[in-house]
Amino acid sequence: AARRRLGLTGDRRIVLYAPTWRDDEATGRLALDPVRAAGALGDDDVLLVRAHYLVARDMTIPAGDRIHDVSKFPDMADLLAAADVLVTDYSSAMFDFACTGRPMVFLAHDLERYRDEVRGFYFDFEAEAPGPVLRTGDDVLDVLRGGDLGRFAERYERFARRYCPWDDGHASARVVARMRS
Repeated sequence: AARRRLGLTGDRRIVLYAPTWRDDEATGRLALDPVRAAGALGDDDVLLVRAHYLVARDMTIPAGDRIHDVSKFPDMADLLAAADVLVTDYSSAMFDFACTGRPMVFLAHDLERYRDEVRGFYFDFEAEAPGPVLRTGDDVLDVLRGGDLGRFAERYERFARRYCPWDDGHASARVVARMRS
């Protein structure tokens, strides 16, 4: 249903690129070049680009058959539901996406600066990220084109168990049952 709302049909692999914003940057910039990424991915891949709402108005993201700017799409949950792979940096979207069991790739081009000077983390990002932590767009594209994301399965399971243990499709039913008891 989410793919239909986005106008995406067929069996194309959907790669969602959703970086977070930087407190110290007045305008956003994308560490992963959408045009280059779409050209480097397979013909059956579609790249959805979701710039953070605080910087999206200042960005121009090219559109085409293989690139879609979904920065103004109203529901991030639908974008996560539609995606086969999430490419992010440090966005909290990783926690929401973890309950899907689908792979994540982390483009951490500014890890030290982000961790030590900009915002920091509430957990050990490098040790716990449920997918490869990469430094360049080229590394991300290499992994998307043929990397073995299955090798992160154990780490992914630990992450999901720790950070989204209640996201099993029955959370609302448990809340209602608790309220009625």
